[in-house]
Amino acid sequence: MHILIKHLGIILGASMLLSVSLDAQEIIHVDGDKNVSEKTAVVILNGFGDSRKNRKKQTAYFKTLGYDFFIPDYKDRKSLDGCIQNFSDFYKAQNLQQYKEVSVLCYIIGGYVLNRHIEAEGFGNINTIIYDRSPIQERAPDVVVDKIKLISFLTIGRVIKEFSLAEKKPLDSAKGVKVGLIIENKATPLMRFFRKASDSYGEYNFNPYQIDPNLDDYFHTVLNHDEMYFRFDVIGSEIEHFLEKGSFTSSARRDVYDWDKFEKLKK
Repeated sequence: MHILIKHLGIILGASMLLSVSLDAQEIIHVDGDKNVSEKTAVVILNGFGDSRKNRKKQTAYFKTLGYDFFIPDYKDRKSLDGCIQNFSDFYKAQNLQQYKEVSVLCYIIGGYVLNRHIEAEGFGNINTIIYDRSPIQERAPDVVVDKIKLISFLTIGRVIKEFSLAEKKPLDSAKGVKVGLIIENKATPLMRFFRKASDSYGEYNFNPYQIDPNLDDYFHTVLNHDEMYFRFDVIGSEIEHFLEKGSFTSSARRDVYDWDKFEKLKK
């Protein structure tokens, strides 16, 4: 009985985790002191871990950097095409094409949406992209569709199944654009619970050059996917450095962590 209650608790927790993005709201922070043609805008494309709470944390951090920044509510329950169209419409509606430069931080599905947008519209004034990548968490759509299909459908919609089936290829080329990867080296509670299912899909690939050959720089982080939305005390300085310099710091970790990435770490 104890095990059953524990399992039900984790599944309910997964349901809450999958549904948190439903209460997220669009964030637009613009400083009117300068003309946009002289400024860099930062766009943050959150993934399924999006939430109002996480956006507050992101807003507090990005306000310290001095950029105009935008966190669109682009996700569509019905389709990936709807997500892509929502982002493209947002880009135009906010006149982001008028900025001198645009930098984008993408969380998994956000990277997919950005890439498909670029394939259709071109880079335009997008000159910097930071992708949050996770060889483990990127299997979450497959896992939840396989293991908690009804919950995933009710909380996220048809888009989760479509995303699980989509070919998540990098851009053919990103010449002239600075591309950085932040590679998560720890599993979320959801993926720890479904480790057996996740492992069944094959080996995990943490090779940055195979994840995205377009990269200019990368680093491995101790954070899991949930923590990537608010642990800017860990990754914030690296994000800031890449936005300014097009590279991460010399002290950023370039080697994959040699540990059991599914083991719960002591804080």
